[in-house]
Amino acid sequence: MAAAEKSPASSVPASPAPSHSSTEGADIKTILTQLPSKLDLEEMFSKMERSFGAKLQSLHEEVSHIGNRVQTLEEEGETTALQMHNIQTLQQTQNEALIFLQRKIEDLGNRGRRNNLRIGGIPETPEGTSENIPQTLTNLFNQLLGRLLDTPIKFDRAHRAIRLRALTNEKPRDIICRLHHFPLKETILQKGKQVRDITFGNCKVQIFQDLVQSTLIVRRALCPITKALSDRNIRFRWAYLFALVVNRQGKTNSISTPADVPTFQQALSIPTDTVEDWTGLYMEQDKQPPQRAKWQRTPKKRRRRTPSGNELPSTPKVTATKPT
Repeated sequence: MAAAEKSPASSVPASPAPSHSSTEGADIKTILTQLPSKLDLEEMFSKMERSFGAKLQSLHEEVSHIGNRVQTLEEEGETTALQMHNIQTLQQTQNEALIFLQRKIEDLGNRGRRNNLRIGGIPETPEGTSENIPQTLTNLFNQLLGRLLDTPIKFDRAHRAIRLRALTNEKPRDIICRLHHFPLKETILQKGKQVRDITFGNCKVQIFQDLVQSTLIVRRALCPITKALSDRNIRFRWAYLFALVVNRQGKTNSISTPADVPTFQQALSIPTDTVEDWTGLYMEQDKQPPQRAKWQRTPKKRRRRTPSGNELPSTPKVTATKPT
């Protein structure tokens, strides 16, 4: 009975289970079959090499192009620098030539005024009245020279400065005169320098050499130098062409250009005050004073009269003809 109670399934033999090692072997074999072959690798590397070669060739062309452009720019930069140097040299030469020509023109202008004197401080006559300027200057110069007031002096010209007439409370216009004889002009000028306060008609008068405007501008720029010389009792003079000259201890020191100022100050032990560079001012021309606008009357327009009702109509003119 015990044998009969066994289950029928227990009598059937069990089938063998698949091994783990055989499964792994099949997987590895599958993986190995999927791996690229040597030909595949060679073809892949060949494609990569061709792709990199094309990109490197394009990059090489771009670098070569950039290098050519850089070289061109460098050559153009060197050419531009050389041209700029030449232009600067030419400009400097032209500036020196212009300054030299300006100095020559200034010298000609001053030499043309060597017989001229400028007198300041003489009041103007009221507007609408005429003034006898030659007679006034004759009295002034004779008084300054200690001569009889009626001693004749020959003038080539004598007039007020060409600008707007001064108002009542303004400084009167200077008088510019040209004496016919140069020695007499020099005597008057030297006498005017010796007399500190020249009084004429209860007015303080000043007498100067008449100069062009550009020379006055440069002299104004050298005021710190001339003031320092005066404070140290160092005599100086103005020369032609324009120059500030000092003769001291057997040596001559002069200023004719702004570059001469430091050497001049060092030689005479003058404080190195700042002196304005007058090169730009030197090129300024004399400015014409503004002219007063002349009063003009606007002409009136004639209007045609319109005939009224009471007026008779005008009769046309009849031209007489000569009978034939």
